[in-house]
Amino acid sequence: MYLLFVLGTAGSGKSELTGVFTRWLEFQGENAMAVNLDPGAISLPYSANVNVRDYIRVESLMEEYCLGPNGGLMLASEMMLEIVDQLSSDLDDFGPDIAILDTPGQMEMFAFRDVGARIAEEITNEGKGMIYLIDAGFSRDPLNYVMSMFLASAINTRFQLPQISVLSKADLLGEELEELEAWGEDPMLLETAIDNRLTGMNRLMSQDMIEIINRLGVEFNPIPVSTRGNLGFTRLYSEMTRVFMAGEPFTT
Repeated sequence: MYLLFVLGTAGSGKSELTGVFTRWLEFQGENAMAVNLDPGAISLPYSANVNVRDYIRVESLMEEYCLGPNGGLMLASEMMLEIVDQLSSDLDDFGPDIAILDTPGQMEMFAFRDVGARIAEEITNEGKGMIYLIDAGFSRDPLNYVMSMFLASAINTRFQLPQISVLSKADLLGEELEELEAWGEDPMLLETAIDNRLTGMNRLMSQDMIEIINRLGVEFNPIPVSTRGNLGFTRLYSEMTRVFMAGEPFTT
């Protein structure tokens, strides 16, 4: 069994991709399953075979402890550590060859608190990786694109797992998509765009972030993906099988 955690900023399309891509994997003959790790997700666009909300619900914690939304989410995140063994058992009971794990909508609750890395480490002893979603609409200009690169690099450093970057909702870009793909394929084109289109502090900040990313040695060439028409799914699947299975399917 392999576990793929789906991370990304709020609104980047994590839940939508989890549902649509899991169904697509099933159509490819893979024994795939969607998992919900967001205790605040009241409604999901997929059927979660394993669901953290079977054990922890943010709205219940808010009512019981008189907490606001953020306080409820923080408490729920901490409580998830107490049920990691149960979630692992649930996964083992279903026994998928690949599980796509949808993480909390507010990424910082999972990615930048110790709880996220600990859950990723402790939930089963199986192979694990990450799909990091970059909102295509947000990343149209060089500054935001570099900021997305920086966040992806921070996630990679935090979790120390194989990571595949995805440019989500790519169908919204139109002709701009070609430019963003070029930035991923040739870093020099991105540096040229920074020099030509940014000024002052924005240019300096982008250049400094690029330098840090290069020092970390994180490769960044996001795969354009859209749940509308399954754009990029074949390429994403090929990358997953290359990273984890030496090009072979997960289900044999």
